[in-house]
Amino acid sequence: MWEWKIVRTFVGNREETMQETLRGIVLRTVKYGDNSLIVDLFTENHGRQSFMTSITRAKRSVRSVSFWQPLSMVEFSTELKPNAGKLPRPNDVRTYYNYTDLPFSPIKSTLALFLSEFLCASLREEKENQLLYHYIESSLQWLDLASEPTSIANFHLAFLMHLSRFIGIYPNLDLNSQLSTVNCQLYFDLLAGTYCDHRPSHPHFLQGQEAQNLPTLFRMNYPTMHLFRLSRRERQRILQVLNTYYRLHVPQFPELKSLEVLQEFYS
Repeated sequence: MWEWKIVRTFVGNREETMQETLRGIVLRTVKYGDNSLIVDLFTENHGRQSFMTSITRAKRSVRSVSFWQPLSMVEFSTELKPNAGKLPRPNDVRTYYNYTDLPFSPIKSTLALFLSEFLCASLREEKENQLLYHYIESSLQWLDLASEPTSIANFHLAFLMHLSRFIGIYPNLDLNSQLSTVNCQLYFDLLAGTYCDHRPSHPHFLQGQEAQNLPTLFRMNYPTMHLFRLSRRERQRILQVLNTYYRLHVPQFPELKSLEVLQEFYS
């Protein structure tokens, strides 16, 4: 377990600086000028944060752009000053987990491209949430170390389904909670996130076998996902439904450019 370090300097009764050692997962970078990046990270202790960093193309430099690749796991020190009016700068940057296979596997790197964009969209306003951080961290490490290509075909589906629990939008999958009669027509209202016995007035719903299969599908996890023998069409349909569900429940969730790339990769 890493040690959280805080160094404070006081002038009289006023706190002048607060130096912390942080861990974070890179969500995205935006170029700023010729030699700088704005880096968005999901940090373990402060949720989503943005930083400004100077960069160089030299691989061995402490300012190397390689530290800030999407989904990199980094540790650094910085001064956090609330309402400072400018972005904090990371110092003494290092990666605390080095991927062994994810950047070099076509399948895994395509999944990583999608996951980084998806997380960037879904964690837009996320505050401190250590359980969520550790879920993302352990999931990416699991993907990196997975050996069989067939064993990760459903990884993104399992990841998105369980991510919904950590950000507070997990659906109500109790088949009997909203049904007035045993033999009524079954619908799952994606907007309400629950089952109902009447056709919703909007187009965002599942019915029939798709609605019936949801509780079983959401039991999928990393150790068991290889047991779900899904066709490419079924996998694409599930991803489409999950993407729609997030767009309905996460404010300002955008259309994802990498979604089409991922669907083409699995077609």
